[in-house]
Amino acid sequence: MSHARSLHPNAPLTPEGRRRMVGWVVDAGWSVTSTAERFQVDPKTVRKWRDRFLADGDAGLWDRSSRPRRSPNRTPETIRARVVELRRQRRWGAGHIGFEVGLASSTVQAILNSEGLGRLDRGDRATNTRVVQRYQRELPGELIHIDVKKLAGIPPGGGWRTRGRGYQGEKTKDRQVGYRYLHSAIDDRTRIVYSEIHDDEQAVTAAGFWRRAAVYYQQIGITPQRVITDNGSCYRSGLWHRACAATGTTPKRTRPYRPQTNGKIERFHRILLEEWAYIRPWGSEDERTAAYAGFIHFYNHHRSHGALGWATPTSIIRDNLPAMHT
Repeated sequence: MSHARSLHPNAPLTPEGRRRMVGWVVDAGWSVTSTAERFQVDPKTVRKWRDRFLADGDAGLWDRSSRPRRSPNRTPETIRARVVELRRQRRWGAGHIGFEVGLASSTVQAILNSEGLGRLDRGDRATNTRVVQRYQRELPGELIHIDVKKLAGIPPGGGWRTRGRGYQGEKTKDRQVGYRYLHSAIDDRTRIVYSEIHDDEQAVTAAGFWRRAAVYYQQIGITPQRVITDNGSCYRSGLWHRACAATGTTPKRTRPYRPQTNGKIERFHRILLEEWAYIRPWGSEDERTAAYAGFIHFYNHHRSHGALGWATPTSIIRDNLPAMHT
């Protein structure tokens, strides 16, 4: 019998002590009561270990697992598998997965912990007891958040995520593919997103992006009234202000060193990293870019959002647009 097995934390006797105690009854013929007094335990304890020894020998003197043989209330394996699948494929938190599969977030977290998936590699969603305070506009179009996310490009054949660190040619100039810039806009009320991938974050690019974004929002029934950005140079330019004026929107900027003012677009870019950019090792920049439009469609039409009561952005549009015309 291996002695590496752990003992119950409240066990008064080790297996060797139990063997000596049982010996007084089995070998020496002492009564259960006398043996209990000798070892300062309850007579029930003596009977239990005596019976286990007689049934299983020395193996019976080790603690048994307290885990029940059957767990009728255990989450079905198909649902557990779905929880794991959503974690790995979508990198969602316990609350989001729980809504999708119909489980409490605590149950989902327990499943993830048991599968070694309790923490994400990036952006860990640790439980926080602080009450999260959110604000949002009452109607679509009242405020559009805009920002640019800089993302390293992927060389043909894949980068280090595909080839591993230190692969041959990693540092050579022909492997340096520069960066991509994700220009994104998100409506404060509905979370509906318009986004494009560009090669820079110059003023002319940002201005052209906003003109197309404004057309997109108008086509789906949202009239942008204000846009809020950080204090980047492209948003301080005359080109940017003229683009806003041409679309009938009022430009606003966040307070310096207060990025949380534009937190909704920051959160969207974090979702991009987790659920698109780093969801798997892409073989090339073209491959990752080709999947971008599909992800944006999924985000707007199919991805439920905790901040929206687990609704989708397009469903919020349907619910709120009538109010805009009353």
